[in-house]
Amino acid sequence: MDIKNTLKKEWYMIVLLSAPFIASFILWEKMPDIVPVHFNAAGEADDFGPKWINAFLIPGIAFATYLFLLVIPAIDPKKRIENTQKPIAAIRIVISLFLIGVYALVMMKSFDLEADVGQFVLVSIGILIAITGNYMNSIKPNYFIGIRTPWTLENPDVWKKTHRFASKLWIIGGVLMTISAFIPFLKGSLFVIVGAVLILAVIPFIYSYRLFNKLKNFN
Repeated sequence: MDIKNTLKKEWYMIVLLSAPFIASFILWEKMPDIVPVHFNAAGEADDFGPKWINAFLIPGIAFATYLFLLVIPAIDPKKRIENTQKPIAAIRIVISLFLIGVYALVMMKSFDLEADVGQFVLVSIGILIAITGNYMNSIKPNYFIGIRTPWTLENPDVWKKTHRFASKLWIIGGVLMTISAFIPFLKGSLFVIVGAVLILAVIPFIYSYRLFNKLKNFN
């Protein structure tokens, strides 16, 4: 993988990831010294901290996450992830955009502007899950991304079938989570987020185990 060439193609991501730092420098003097840094399931601030957390830590996490997902093909010892460039590029970009959205949200809250935290979380996570699911079927066996259970890593057929199954499951789950953001009694529910994530993680895990044993017994 040529990181330099990838950066040339994704120059716009460097611009987008740099924009929050520039905005924070411009807004720094106007920001309150203490800002909300954590929100409960209802979207209400329940913890506060110094303004540098929202202004610079969150953009820093976004930039670091992008760079990590950019370089992992180069540090893969067996270079298996080289065959998964398109899916990982999509996941890298979507996660980065999600974190930029988080920055925009917390900055709005820092200035006490109106923002629906519960709706943002459900919509953004739902979209993130659905897009990841769309590319999951294209992910080849590797050590970094995908449904990496002992059984998928052991058997290429189990990997392929598990990811084909998980792809459909995640797309449906992501769409349903996004829709739930516009249902008043669900959009602020922590149970929707935690429940959905657990279901989307546990079901493929169980599926891969059962499939592995089925194929082993068949052989």
